[in-house]
Amino acid sequence: MNVKKFLESHKEIDDRINLDLEEIAQLRSLAERTTRYISFDCGHRPKGTKSDKVGNYAVKIADLEAKIDRDIDRLVDIREQIVEMAAALEDETERNVIKRHYILHEAWETVAEKLGFSSRHVQRLHRQALEKLEAIYKTAA
Repeated sequence: MNVKKFLESHKEIDDRINLDLEEIAQLRSLAERTTRYISFDCGHRPKGTKSDKVGNYAVKIADLEAKIDRDIDRLVDIREQIVEMAAALEDETERNVIKRHYILHEAWETVAEKLGFSSRHVQRLHRQALEKLEAIYKTAA
């Protein structure tokens, strides 16, 4: 995997976590709506009834939460590696470009505005930083 793809993996995992959190919210909503209509009949319900659906939602929610926990662990590891990679860059502006774009997920225009440069210049800085990182990590491998 090249450096850029590795850096981009942070956003991909972050997006996946957010999507899974939205799915959990939907499942909880469905489970709550389902439980409103369950009559309390001392648990004498045949399979396939609403109470089974609530159980199925609970299992799906638990599975997604476990997956999210694993993804968060991976996200933290990648974030730490990105910070280490950025620290290897001698130029502070290049470090800021890498951190703002790949950790904070800021758009190029936002990075440029915050650093006081044009978007074009920020993209040049980004390209230079990637080239330096590629060189650093190819020799280290």
